[in-house]
Amino acid sequence: ENEILIQLGDLIDRGNFTPQLVKYCRELETKHQAIFLKGNHEWLALQYYHKDKEEKWYDKYGKKVLWQYVLAERNFEDDALWFKSMKTFWQNEHVLISHAGISESPFAFEESHYSGLLWQRLGIKNIGKVQVYGHTPVKGNKPSFDYASNSYNIDTGAYLGKSLTGLKLKANGELIDTFTLKTIEKDID
Repeated sequence: ENEILIQLGDLIDRGNFTPQLVKYCRELETKHQAIFLKGNHEWLALQYYHKDKEEKWYDKYGKKVLWQYVLAERNFEDDALWFKSMKTFWQNEHVLISHAGISESPFAFEESHYSGLLWQRLGIKNIGKVQVYGHTPVKGNKPSFDYASNSYNIDTGAYLGKSLTGLKLKANGELIDTFTLKTIEKDID
Protein backbone atom coordinates (compact mmCIF):
# COMPACT_ATOMS: atom_id res chain seq x y z
CA GLU A 1 0.00 0.00 0.00
CA ASN A 2 2.87 2.40 0.70
CA GLU A 3 4.92 1.37 -2.31
CA ILE A 4 4.89 3.16 -5.66
CA LEU A 5 6.09 1.61 -8.91
CA ILE A 6 7.75 4.23 -11.10
CA GLN A 7 8.78 3.30 -14.64
CA LEU A 8 11.30 5.51 -16.47
CA GLY A 9 9.74 5.62 -19.94
CA ASP A 10 10.54 4.12 -23.34
CA LEU A 11 7.75 1.57 -23.19
CA ILE A 12 7.43 1.76 -26.96
CA ASP A 13 9.48 1.22 -30.12
CA ARG A 14 12.02 -1.46 -29.26
CA GLY A 15 9.86 -4.46 -28.40
CA ASN A 16 7.60 -6.81 -30.30
CA PHE A 17 4.52 -6.39 -28.11
CA THR A 18 4.11 -2.63 -27.68
CA PRO A 19 0.27 -2.48 -27.65
CA GLN A 20 0.01 -5.34 -25.16
CA LEU A 21 2.66 -3.79 -22.91
CA VAL A 22 1.01 -0.36 -22.97
CA LYS A 23 -2.38 -1.91 -22.17
CA TYR A 24 -0.86 -3.77 -19.21
CA CYS A 25 0.88 -0.64 -17.93
CA ARG A 26 -2.30 1.41 -18.18
CA GLU A 27 -4.11 -1.26 -16.17
CA LEU A 28 -1.34 -1.21 -13.55
CA GLU A 29 -1.62 2.55 -13.30
CA THR A 30 -5.38 2.31 -12.77
CA LYS A 31 -5.36 -0.52 -10.23
CA HIS A 32 -2.17 0.16 -8.28
CA GLN A 33 0.15 2.96 -7.26
CA ALA A 34 2.08 2.96 -10.52
CA ILE A 35 3.51 5.94 -12.37
CA PHE A 36 4.78 5.73 -15.93
CA LEU A 37 7.12 8.54 -16.91
CA LYS A 38 7.59 9.79 -20.45
CA GLY A 39 10.74 8.73 -22.26
CA ASN A 40 12.18 10.10 -25.48
CA HIS A 41 10.49 7.34 -27.49
CA GLU A 42 7.01 8.34 -26.28
CA TRP A 43 7.96 11.96 -27.00
CA LEU A 44 8.99 11.07 -30.57
CA ALA A 45 5.76 9.15 -31.15
CA LEU A 46 3.80 12.17 -29.94
CA GLN A 47 5.66 14.43 -32.37
CA TYR A 48 4.65 12.09 -35.15
CA TYR A 49 1.05 11.78 -34.02
CA HIS A 50 0.21 15.28 -32.83
CA LYS A 51 2.48 17.61 -34.75
CA ASP A 52 4.62 17.20 -37.76
CA LYS A 53 4.43 13.52 -38.64
CA GLU A 54 8.06 13.04 -37.62
CA GLU A 55 9.33 10.89 -40.48
CA LYS A 56 12.45 9.75 -38.64
CA TRP A 57 10.31 8.15 -35.92
CA TYR A 58 7.98 6.56 -38.45
CA ASP A 59 10.81 5.15 -40.55
CA LYS A 60 12.90 3.91 -37.63
CA TYR A 61 10.20 2.69 -35.20
CA GLY A 62 6.72 3.89 -36.04
CA LYS A 63 5.94 1.67 -39.00
CA LYS A 64 6.55 -1.40 -36.84
CA VAL A 65 4.73 0.00 -33.80
CA LEU A 66 1.69 1.10 -35.76
CA TRP A 67 1.53 -2.30 -37.47
CA GLN A 68 1.64 -3.96 -34.03
CA TYR A 69 -1.38 -1.84 -33.08
CA VAL A 70 -3.25 -2.98 -36.19
CA LEU A 71 -2.51 -6.64 -35.45
CA ALA A 72 -3.50 -6.22 -31.79
CA GLU A 73 -6.68 -4.38 -32.79
CA ARG A 74 -5.78 -1.63 -30.36
CA ASN A 75 -6.25 2.10 -30.91
CA PHE A 76 -2.90 3.95 -31.04
CA GLU A 77 -4.66 7.30 -30.68
CA ASP A 78 -5.97 6.40 -27.22
CA ASP A 79 -2.50 5.38 -26.08
CA ALA A 80 -0.97 8.51 -27.63
CA LEU A 81 -3.25 10.58 -25.38
CA TRP A 82 -1.94 8.59 -22.43
CA PHE A 83 1.66 9.25 -23.53
CA LYS A 84 0.84 12.94 -23.68
CA SER A 85 -0.42 12.86 -20.08
CA MET A 86 2.79 11.27 -18.78
CA LYS A 87 4.97 13.37 -16.50
CA THR A 88 8.67 13.72 -17.28
CA PHE A 89 9.82 13.22 -13.71
CA TRP A 90 8.69 12.25 -10.23
CA GLN A 91 10.22 13.56 -7.04
CA ASN A 92 9.90 13.85 -3.31
CA GLU A 93 12.22 15.72 -0.96
CA HIS A 94 14.94 13.02 -1.24
CA VAL A 95 14.60 11.39 -4.67
CA LEU A 96 14.14 12.52 -8.28
CA ILE A 97 13.35 9.96 -10.98
CA SER A 98 13.41 10.74 -14.70
CA HIS A 99 14.13 9.10 -18.02
CA ALA A 100 17.64 10.47 -18.71
CA GLY A 101 18.53 12.36 -15.53
CA ILE A 102 19.08 16.02 -14.73
CA SER A 103 22.18 17.60 -16.25
CA GLU A 104 23.98 20.89 -15.55
CA SER A 105 22.26 22.42 -18.58
CA PRO A 106 19.93 25.41 -18.15
CA PHE A 107 17.56 23.37 -20.34
CA ALA A 108 17.64 20.31 -18.04
CA PHE A 109 13.85 20.18 -17.68
CA GLU A 110 13.03 20.82 -21.37
CA GLU A 111 11.43 17.81 -23.08
CA SER A 112 12.65 18.67 -26.55
CA HIS A 113 16.19 19.88 -25.79
CA TYR A 114 19.13 17.53 -26.36
CA SER A 115 20.37 18.33 -22.84
CA GLY A 116 16.92 17.87 -21.29
CA LEU A 117 15.68 15.08 -19.06
CA LEU A 118 14.44 12.91 -21.95
CA TRP A 119 17.58 13.05 -24.10
CA GLN A 120 20.69 14.13 -22.25
CA ARG A 121 23.92 12.19 -22.16
CA LEU A 122 26.07 15.04 -20.81
CA GLY A 123 26.42 13.75 -17.27
CA ILE A 124 24.29 13.92 -14.17
CA LYS A 125 24.17 16.95 -11.89
CA ASN A 126 24.22 16.46 -8.12
CA ILE A 127 20.94 18.10 -7.15
CA GLY A 128 21.10 17.24 -3.46
CA LYS A 129 18.77 14.27 -3.97
CA VAL A 130 19.24 10.72 -5.14
CA GLN A 131 18.56 10.55 -8.87
CA VAL A 132 17.38 7.43 -10.67
CA TYR A 133 17.50 7.43 -14.47
CA GLY A 134 18.16 5.29 -17.53
CA HIS A 135 18.29 6.19 -21.25
CA THR A 136 21.97 5.28 -21.70
CA PRO A 137 22.84 1.61 -21.10
CA VAL A 138 25.49 0.94 -18.48
CA LYS A 139 28.56 -1.11 -19.26
CA GLY A 140 28.00 -4.62 -18.03
CA ASN A 141 24.73 -5.96 -16.70
CA LYS A 142 24.27 -4.20 -13.38
CA PRO A 143 22.96 -0.74 -12.51
CA SER A 144 25.63 1.75 -11.51
CA PHE A 145 25.76 4.26 -8.68
CA ASP A 146 27.79 7.44 -9.10
CA TYR A 147 28.78 9.04 -5.79
CA ALA A 148 29.68 12.42 -7.30
CA SER A 149 26.19 12.94 -8.73
CA ASN A 150 24.39 10.80 -6.11
CA SER A 151 22.66 8.91 -8.91
CA TYR A 152 21.74 5.45 -10.15
CA ASN A 153 21.74 4.56 -13.84
CA ILE A 154 19.48 1.53 -14.09
CA ASP A 155 19.49 1.08 -17.88
CA THR A 156 20.89 -2.42 -18.22
CA GLY A 157 20.11 -2.74 -21.92
CA ALA A 158 16.78 -4.58 -22.11
CA TYR A 159 16.42 -3.66 -25.79
CA LEU A 160 19.95 -4.96 -26.43
CA GLY A 161 18.95 -8.39 -25.14
CA LYS A 162 20.62 -7.94 -21.77
CA SER A 163 18.23 -7.26 -18.88
CA LEU A 164 15.64 -4.99 -17.31
CA THR A 165 16.44 -3.58 -13.88
CA GLY A 166 14.50 -1.96 -11.09
CA LEU A 167 15.45 -0.57 -7.72
CA LYS A 168 13.50 -0.66 -4.50
CA LEU A 169 14.22 2.49 -2.52
CA LYS A 170 13.03 3.88 0.76
CA ALA A 171 11.34 7.28 0.50
CA ASN A 172 14.61 8.83 1.70
CA GLY A 173 16.49 7.33 -1.28
CA GLU A 174 18.19 4.52 0.63
CA LEU A 175 18.58 1.41 -1.53
CA ILE A 176 16.64 -1.61 -0.26
CA ASP A 177 17.05 -4.02 -3.17
CA THR A 178 17.88 -4.40 -6.86
CA PHE A 179 15.84 -6.52 -9.26
CA THR A 180 17.17 -7.66 -12.62
CA LEU A 181 15.32 -9.79 -15.17
CA LYS A 182 16.98 -11.17 -18.28
CA THR A 183 15.41 -10.00 -21.52
CA ILE A 184 13.28 -12.65 -23.19
CA GLU A 185 14.50 -13.03 -26.78
CA LYS A 186 11.03 -13.14 -28.36
CA ASP A 187 10.25 -9.73 -26.83
CA ILE A 188 12.82 -7.91 -28.95
CA ASP A 189 14.09 -7.99 -32.51
